[in-house]
Amino acid sequence: MQRSVEQAAKNEATFREANERLEEKAAEFGFGEERTPYLCECEDERCTDVMGLTRAEYEAVRAGPKTFVVVTGHQEADDAVLREEAGFTVIEKTGEEGKLVAERDPRA
Repeated sequence: MQRSVEQAAKNEATFREANERLEEKAAEFGFGEERTPYLCECEDERCTDVMGLTRAEYEAVRAGPKTFVVVTGHQEADDAVLREEAGFTVIEKTGEEGKLVAERDPRA
């Protein structure tokens, strides 16, 4: 199913916002450098895949307003793959979608 750029950006931003809350809870409960669950931040609004990242790994992803963490294989053809790790891939959104997700960055 082809999604609009706007819908894809909205879906990714929603997952990113949920992960921001998960990270806050991990900090609140004192999870230092233990791996904790994060949601896949792909475009698919039905995706329920989870991956384990440390807070430092997640913070590295969140360093850029256009970067997202996805389960390996969930990236789209037009995503720039920044790095692949065991169990997850860090991507950057480009073009119009990159602009839209940057505008929705909760840390901006």
